Amino acid sequence: MMLETPTDRRKRRTHTAVLDAARSLFLEHGYRSTTIEMLASAADVAVSSIYANFAGGKADVYAALAWHTTTTHVDEMKGSTSIVDAFDRYVTFHRKNPLALRLLSLYDVATTESELVALAKPRIDAALQALVETVTRDITASGCDTDPRVLVLTTWAAVNGAVSLRQRGVVDEKTLDAMLAVTRGDLQGHITEDSHAHR
Repeated sequence: MMLETPTDRRKRRTHTAVLDAARSLFLEHGYRSTTIEMLASAADVAVSSIYANFAGGKADVYAALAWHTTTTHVDEMKGSTSIVDAFDRYVTFHRKNPLALRLLSLYDVATTESELVALAKPRIDAALQALVETVTRDITASGCDTDPRVLVLTTWAAVNGAVSLRQRGVVDEKTLDAMLAVTRGDLQGHITEDSHAHR
């Protein structure tokens, strides 16, 4: 069972090709409507190669893609230079990764579907919790007028909600941009004067 990218070159190539195919197919057709045969065809690998790398089949592919998305998210949030920079990175990540909200919550799979999904859930939860703590620490250091952890969680919840509304077609791109601008402005309103001076 493996969430991480294999070190063996051939296995790594197959692993990466399958995850890339899964990202596209899950986005276009949804997880339930994507078959192993579709994944094999899009990744240009044999069905047997998928099972050799993902013993639990499609659920394992989903879990591995969710973990890969989590580590990408954490990496892209590292090194933010201010509260607002962290917000901008968060928005950019979700715009570039339209499946992220579903993947990070393992929305389409249950932990009972495969051992890898059950393994992925606590690892994803721990990584996201650590990310919240890191950004909270940065905010505490830079200064704000409210509980930094609450500010991080509230801001991210607002972004998640706005992105989700766009993905469901409830709002258009222009409205999404306006919603995110309001959220960004609200965030800036919580930055203390000292923090404004150092941004």
